[in-house]
Amino acid sequence: MLYAHVNGCDLYYEAGGQSAPVVFVHGGFPSLASTLQDFSQWRWTWEQDFADVFHFVWYDRRGCYRSSVPADGYDLENQALDLAALLDALGIASAHVIGSSAGGPISLTFAACYPERACSLTLAGTSHNLFPLGDPVSDRIRQLIALLNTEGAEAAFAQRPAGVETSLEPLWVVDEMQARGRYAEYLQREQDLARQVRAMPEAERAHFFAVELRAMQAYMRDDLAAYARQVRCPTLALHGSDDREVPLAWGQALAEMIGTARMQIIPGGGHSPVHRSMEGRQAVIEFIQEIERSTI
Repeated sequence: MLYAHVNGCDLYYEAGGQSAPVVFVHGGFPSLASTLQDFSQWRWTWEQDFADVFHFVWYDRRGCYRSSVPADGYDLENQALDLAALLDALGIASAHVIGSSAGGPISLTFAACYPERACSLTLAGTSHNLFPLGDPVSDRIRQLIALLNTEGAEAAFAQRPAGVETSLEPLWVVDEMQARGRYAEYLQREQDLARQVRAMPEAERAHFFAVELRAMQAYMRDDLAAYARQVRCPTLALHGSDDREVPLAWGQALAEMIGTARMQIIPGGGHSPVHRSMEGRQAVIEFIQEIERSTI
């Protein structure tokens, strides 16, 4: 297993392939569910499509999956620094960056703060505002963050919505899973995770819940539009027309803010158009190859 100790955090990563460096910044948020996932049988599948033509790097973000779970450091600038430091550790001066869903704002921040290091930017199924005011799920999460700030982690955990045992994800993914025919599989996984943590001390579960809320709070800001306007590298905004988690209109609004962006819509596509759509992956591969040819 490969780890890089960077910026006060142990980041798990994998890399494969030759040629131009491409780094993938995954979606999702730090959560207990994330750390409980069994990776013993995990192998690259869609990732190999990129490794066949590029030097492809995948890493688990701070607090997610196999990386360490610090109590803080989840602001977007610091997570962009995580990426910069990881590239340093791997001897990569610059790379094409693909940000998916919650990885999008981190990638956007990286491209704005380290312009010389982003050869291109792909923003897939994402937005500059993933928690808009007035959205019921976003407003509920804000209420939990306020409770966390005033009464602490265990009080916030005690007030978690029904069905939330190891992650807040069930609040927003059900419609997407049902539309893709994956709901039964998803529900089984959630039930298995709930049984797995039943004997875990509540204080430990509350700690992970607090980390998840803190990470989400880092996205609740109004200055990401300014970062979007600072991006100078070629940018592809990729979105499924039937995304039930991050609506297409949110992605279109982000693309309009970036002067170098072009929008590409996957007809009928859902959320996460890179790893769930061959058409989406091919669009990104061709976009990066076009840029590489123009630099020769």
